[in-house]
Amino acid sequence: MASTATRPPEFMWYFVTHDGPYPWEPEGRRRIQLEDVRALASAMDRLPYTGALISTTGHNTWVLGAAAAAMTKKFTPLLAIRPQFISAAELANMAVSFDDLFEGRLLINVINSESPIWRQHGIWLENDERHELHAEYWDVFNRLVAGEKVTHKGRYLNIENAVANPWIEHYRPHIPLWFSGSSPGALQVVARFADAYLTFAEPVEQLREKVSTVLDLAGEHERRPRIGLRASLIIGETDADAWRKADRLLHATSRATLERKLGVITRGGNAGGTSVTQSRIFAHIPDAGLEAIRSGRVPDSARDLAADDNLWPGISLLQQGPPMALVGGYDSIAERLKEYQAAGVEIFILDALPLLEGAYEFAEHVLPKFNLVPAQA
Repeated sequence: MASTATRPPEFMWYFVTHDGPYPWEPEGRRRIQLEDVRALASAMDRLPYTGALISTTGHNTWVLGAAAAAMTKKFTPLLAIRPQFISAAELANMAVSFDDLFEGRLLINVINSESPIWRQHGIWLENDERHELHAEYWDVFNRLVAGEKVTHKGRYLNIENAVANPWIEHYRPHIPLWFSGSSPGALQVVARFADAYLTFAEPVEQLREKVSTVLDLAGEHERRPRIGLRASLIIGETDADAWRKADRLLHATSRATLERKLGVITRGGNAGGTSVTQSRIFAHIPDAGLEAIRSGRVPDSARDLAADDNLWPGISLLQQGPPMALVGGYDSIAERLKEYQAAGVEIFILDALPLLEGAYEFAEHVLPKFNLVPAQA
């Protein structure tokens, strides 16, 4: 693990059409159109990012990923996908078609979400059952992508003589799968199938323990996934500048948003379900800050919801995305990311709002501290 800190990490960005200076409020949200997609995709090609995570918020991930890939030469989309919303055979067809047209640039980020999200799509399975489904689904998917004709009769999948796509030659025999999750069931699936494991930012020692667990479990299957970290950034020239930005975000957030987010997170999940990961992060919000919001008062300072000088779980009370933000000046953010790198992180997937401006700011002021190619003038 220590050897990963001796070489520069890989940096990716976040790509979504739910964007703006504070898009969780209508007045802070931009109306994103195709030219905005082109601008952000072009920035990914121009700046030292290897690709971007395309989430389920905003436009459909396949539509947005295809549009961005068609506008670029090297941009690699990491598409957020839930199993069984599309049959394994059809997803394999879509994946090999995308991979063929865009010369092997596809990555898939497997997401589990929470029970209410699945029920919206007619799938009534709880967490443990969904992890069992993952195991069947991705095993079949991998075999189809590898070119097999698959017959499978299991608890969740029952298919006969399925093929991914008989009309095109597969660009490669495997599409990389990225997984996340903190529950024991999720980590077992990660150990079997993940080419990369993606975790949210947490205190470094807590994250180090999780990374060690993931690598030990994967080692039992003679596998070694890469380790990625997903975090939001609130950055400025100095720490004070960055925390002033966090203050503005907190005070621009409506009372209704704060109450709604506080309620669902207290129950354990963003969608009203349960999330082990969310609960781990939420535990780091200071009680005094939470009591202020419960009593009807927005804390005077974003630091009242901070875990330490740079970790801000208070972001979980605002946005739908990562429940932990890194807040700080350019030097502080670089140092915190290097601490995560020393703990085993090899890939960073980051965002700073608005996404286009944030991508340039981070590339120009923080990435050069990692001895990467600096942003072009």
